Amino acid sequence: MKYKQKLSAEKIKGFTLIELLLVIAITSILLTVVLVSVNAARDRARYSRAQSDINQLRKAMLIYKIDRGELPPLGDNCSGCSSPPNSSWTAVTNALVAGGYMTSRIDTDPWGNYYGYDDNDCNSNPGLSYVYTAGADGLSNTADDYRVTITPSCAADSQ
Repeated sequence: MKYKQKLSAEKIKGFTLIELLLVIAITSILLTVVLVSVNAARDRARYSRAQSDINQLRKAMLIYKIDRGELPPLGDNCSGCSSPPNSSWTAVTNALVAGGYMTSRIDTDPWGNYYGYDDNDCNSNPGLSYVYTAGADGLSNTADDYRVTITPSCAADSQ
């Protein structure tokens, strides 16, 4: 009789396999929700940094254009406009830093890809000029790109 009572008391103290699996499943679901939220916040922070970088670059490029008559670098009509953007972008930042328009280089976006630049300035190839990031996927002209117009058109330049 004492043996049966002792055995029953030992069974009550432990967890069953189903209880353990249930706890693990609930924990996994909660962890997944938290990780998705953290990744979304991290992505928003990266886009905010990219927007800040691009706006800083745009301002420096506009001042450069006021001083020199065309967008940087002089004589180049499409530095950094490859798709996806590549290291040719460094010619732009070299010109901006060397000229004193920026204090430090901004070569890559928060995802480690080079910023892109399409220089369609009025002196070379009239049209829209803009600086952009290819976003998280690193590919130009996809939904996650962010770009800012530097000069809207030649008509705006002549005013």
